[in-house]
Parts: sequence; structure tokens; C-alpha cells
Amino acid sequence: MFELFFKAKKIEMDTVVGIDYGSKLAGTTVLAYYQNEMVRFRASRHQEDADKFIVKQLEVLKPQFVFLDAPLSLPGKYVDKKSYSDYFYREADRELGAMSPMFLGGLTARAMKLRDYLEKVEITVFETYPKQQSVILDLDKTKYKNNDKHIAELAKVVSEKFGLNVNYDQMKTWHHFDSLLAYVAGIRFLNKTHQVIGDKQEGLIIV
Repeated sequence: MFELFFKAKKIEMDTVVGIDYGSKLAGTTVLAYYQNEMVRFRASRHQEDADKFIVKQLEVLKPQFVFLDAPLSLPGKYVDKKSYSDYFYREADRELGAMSPMFLGGLTARAMKLRDYLEKVEITVFETYPKQQSVILDLDKTKYKNNDKHIAELAKVVSEKFGLNVNYDQMKTWHHFDSLLAYVAGIRFLNKTHQVIGDKQEGLIIV
């Protein structure tokens, strides 16, 4: 089904940026984007403010959509006490076996603040979950995030499924790989082959 995307009229692949979102100063935030016929990567540095880094990069890249690997909402209990009972997990988290937005705490708050800012400058932000994308793409579970030597190998599997030209030389970490999977979620979304997980009122995850 993936090959069908490239048999149709090519979409604007540079309208999407995928982001693996890390701790604020850890240097583990990576953007995947399409430029000059290739998926490329930009990574924050250790002790660099990841949120300022993202805003600065997006000002240059000017995407229409961002697919962010971070919670963008809280469990429904916090917005509608009568309709929801779970204080820790959203329906999407339970379906995917993902961490609670409450456990992630500060990262969740940062992501929601970032989303609100980006939407003010007309960038639509969606939550995504690279781990589930790896399942959908049937990537080898024994290799995914197991050893750095497998990064380029699995990236080539992903690129072949979608006919992408990827700058493998830039892929130094699994954060780069997950940003690629976040980017792929955007491609699937634009091609209407994506999956939607969760409760609309509570918060959806696009994969």
C-alpha cells in the first residue's frame, strides 16, 4: 500500500516536519524534514534550549504540519470530570501502551505550550508515536532501538517502503530515526493512509 503514494501525484513533502522531542537541555531533540529531494535532519545540542531550537528551525523551514512525538493533551478527567474517570491515561495511551502524559509532566507541558505557539503562527501540530509506526511498518523488533549499528539498516527499510531518499550520514542516534518515523506519519497523513488513535475529545495520536 505504501508504493501507491508515489504512483499518485506527488504531494508537497516539504510541508511536513517530524520531531522526536526530548528533554529541554539534553540535546536529544531532532527534526526530520524534506529539502532538495532528500529527507534531512537537524538536532539540538547539549545544553541548548530544545524549544527555542525548534522554533528557530521551523521559522526557516516554514512547514504547514508538524508531527511531534510528545503528549499534546491531558487525560479527559482534567477537562470533563463527569465523562472521564482516569486521572493518568488517555484512551490513546491505553490503546498504544504509551507513557502517561502525567508521568512525563514537564515534557507534556512544554509540548502543549509549543503547540499553542506554533498554531498562532499557522503551523498545525499533531501528536504522533514513532514506536507504533515501527509496528505498522513491521520493523524488526529485535533491532529497533537495540543497537546503533541497526539505525541505517532500518532507515533504509523505511525509505524503501516510501521511496524516500534519506541522508543516512546524518542519522547518528535513535532520536534521528524516531524523527524519521514522525515524518513518515506526516506523509501517511497527507496521503490519507494514516491511523487515528484515541478519543477526539481527549486527544488523538496520528500514526
